[in-house]
Amino acid sequence: MVLLATSPGPGGAQSVLASAKTSAPYFGGEVLADLSVPSFYDAFDAERNELNDSALKQRLVDAVKTLATPR
Repeated sequence: MVLLATSPGPGGAQSVLASAKTSAPYFGGEVLADLSVPSFYDAFDAERNELNDSALKQRLVDAVKTLATPR
């Protein structure tokens, strides 16, 4: 699975993401990648439905690609 977290603040819900990453294996989840997006309202363009930050956008693309990688 790929875990994503975001929040309106600069933390990007990192503590929630860390908790989910830690607990996922106990429920049969295999975390392949994760991404925290801080300051959601600044980072996401709702009109274009995409992230404004090219580095975050690339990290998201890379995270999703892990799902297609044979294991």
